[in-house]
This record gives sequence, structure tokens and C-alpha cells, in this order.
Amino acid sequence: MSDSDESGIRDSVTEAVQGVADGVQDAADRAQRAACAARGGIGEVRDVIRAQPITAALVVFTLGYLFGRLGSLLPSRHSSGN
Repeated sequence: MSDSDESGIRDSVTEAVQGVADGVQDAADRAQRAACAARGGIGEVRDVIRAQPITAALVVFTLGYLFGRLGSLLPSRHSSGN
């Protein structure tokens, strides 16, 4: 293999590695922003619950009831033939 071929391969590999590194850094930045946004959202929910505890409790109980009713509509995984 000639020096120019090796140099070309080395450049291609370097570009590929740099592309992967940039992608990983971008993913890490996005994950960090999402984590910060989630922390902010949790703080807002906490503030609403503290400001209106009865309303928050009613919402939670209603959601639990609705999810329970929806869960009862799903077919059971237990076979009745055994």
C-alpha cells in the first residue's frame, strides 16, 4: 500500500471519528438540556400542588380511577382453560 493510500484512509478514519465525537457531544448536550427542563417542570408541578392541594388530590384520584377503568378493559393474560 502506498503512502498516499494510507494517508487517505487515515484522513477518512479521522473524519469518521470526529463525526462520531461530534454526534456524542450533541447527544450529551441535548440530554443535559432535557434534564434541566425536567427539573424545572418538577418544580412547577410542586408549586401548583402546594398552592392547590385539594385540586391536585382530586386530579390524581381521577387519573387513578380512569387508568384503573382502562386497565380493566384490557384482556387478561391468564388463560381460563387451566
